[in-house]
Amino acid sequence: MNSRRPLTSVTIREEVDVVACRQCAKRIAEWLGMSRLEQIRVATSVSELARNIYQYAGTGSFQFQLELDERGQLVAMGFEARDKGPGIAQIDAILDGSYVSATGMGVGLRGAHRLMDSFEIDTGPAGTRISAAKRVHPPRPAPSDASVRAFQDALAHEGTVDPFREIQVQGEELMLTNAELVAKQQELEATNLELASTNKGVVALYSELEKTAQDLQEASESKSRFFSNMTHEFRTPINIIENMSKLLQSGADGTLNPEQRKQVGFISDAVSELSQLVNELLDLAEAQSGRMDVVPGAFGLIDFMLQLRQFGLALSTRYPKVDCQVHLPDRDLPMNTDRNRLFQILRNLISNAIKYTPQGEVNVRVFQTDEHCVEFLVEDTGIGIAEEHQAQVFEEFCRIRSPGLTHIEGTGLGLPLAKRLAGLLKGDLSLSSTLGKGSRFFVRLPREFHRQDEPAALAVLKGITVLVIDDNAADRYLVGRALQPFDVVLIEADTARASIDKLHAVRPDVILLDLDLPDISGEDLLESMDWAMHQRVIVNTAKALGENDRERLAPMCHAILDKSRPDYSEALIEAIERLVWSHAHEG
Repeated sequence: MNSRRPLTSVTIREEVDVVACRQCAKRIAEWLGMSRLEQIRVATSVSELARNIYQYAGTGSFQFQLELDERGQLVAMGFEARDKGPGIAQIDAILDGSYVSATGMGVGLRGAHRLMDSFEIDTGPAGTRISAAKRVHPPRPAPSDASVRAFQDALAHEGTVDPFREIQVQGEELMLTNAELVAKQQELEATNLELASTNKGVVALYSELEKTAQDLQEASESKSRFFSNMTHEFRTPINIIENMSKLLQSGADGTLNPEQRKQVGFISDAVSELSQLVNELLDLAEAQSGRMDVVPGAFGLIDFMLQLRQFGLALSTRYPKVDCQVHLPDRDLPMNTDRNRLFQILRNLISNAIKYTPQGEVNVRVFQTDEHCVEFLVEDTGIGIAEEHQAQVFEEFCRIRSPGLTHIEGTGLGLPLAKRLAGLLKGDLSLSSTLGKGSRFFVRLPREFHRQDEPAALAVLKGITVLVIDDNAADRYLVGRALQPFDVVLIEADTARASIDKLHAVRPDVILLDLDLPDISGEDLLESMDWAMHQRVIVNTAKALGENDRERLAPMCHAILDKSRPDYSEALIEAIERLVWSHAHEG
């Protein structure tokens, strides 16, 4: 609950008191560090209300005050205007703009209302009381008692108001505002001309991009079909060779001499590696095509880690110089995901770690990162991966060679497949590595698997209203495409002016606000919104914001999103989902 601290008061008896009231409001706003635009808004609102009191009630008063939150922070400059006039008829029609008056009565009152962040009016035959406030962004420490007394003394000693000087100041402010509007209008006209000449190119570009994306999708599907068909065809002859090798090694048709046993051993090793390649190709093709089945089931984390330990021990017999340790968690955690796919991911990572560790240790650990997720760590003390090669290790058939290793086993498909499988389980695979010191692979995934055809976001976002305030048609298009699966109501505004009526008439659930608007800056538009609306705003910008900019904007919005990030679409949906989710739970 906010508290109010009285600052000063002005009594309205004569017309000159209207000017004094305006000057007092402007001085307070300036003292509180409000922007020039905000000072003019407050002063204009107070001036219109004071003139109404003088014209229709004869006398009245203004009580100016500071609004403080429960922590004593200054959050707004407020005032209360009172008179004992006959009251204001048809007040609702005046405030919503539907009242029509030949004398202009009500226009000033509605304008004063729109200029303030909060506005309450109580009117009747006994008089009128108006309580209004302009927010201070961001909240700041309240002025000290000594500072308040000094300011009050300064106001008291300013002397008689000079109405002619005030008219001159208002004229200068009007000229300044008009000059800014003219400059903005010229910029807008130039921008419109530029947009008109480039819109055709943008449309053609998007058409070409969509065609290219479709071609790439078809090529990817063709590659997946080829891998799938060919690997299935390869399996039969591979199985025959593998079984024949085992038959020869068993001596069922006669004992082999040492040279023959050596040759059959080479054949057996080669066919085993080829069989692994075929299996990984088939798995990768299925994962890429989206046809790979995920079969979630319940199991305990300790039991799963014991299974990994058995695999690590079996693999260590082939690499006696590497110590593979699988550490059990402190407590068991229930999991409900595809155990086989998860084991396949960790198996590939452990095999890769041992393969690239000529001598040393491989450690496998698991951590609970939060209530819903776990993270597996596979850490080795091997040769490491240079920074310029770290992205390449997740590419198909890529094997980073090192002078320290003369022979590298494997197909170059283990890590790409592991990353695909992690994504299939709604998780992610990442790495950090230092050349010559080792690598760390992180697998982070939810403990509870949710199928793709039942995304939580679909239920949360379905039917919400999203207002996109952005002058860039391409950026608005990208937002629309990203939100298309969620059946949202999308409203677009290419200027701040075009957005104002939509903001108040629609009251959207989510507001995506660009900072670079052609008529008014996005930050000024944000400041002009009422406080309740701020928590529905996601600042959606391509500007490189410094730390100070982010600290200034953060209290006025729900989130700040960078358009230039590579995963922009996913980040956009996640930010909107968090916003809608938080409001649903608050409500």
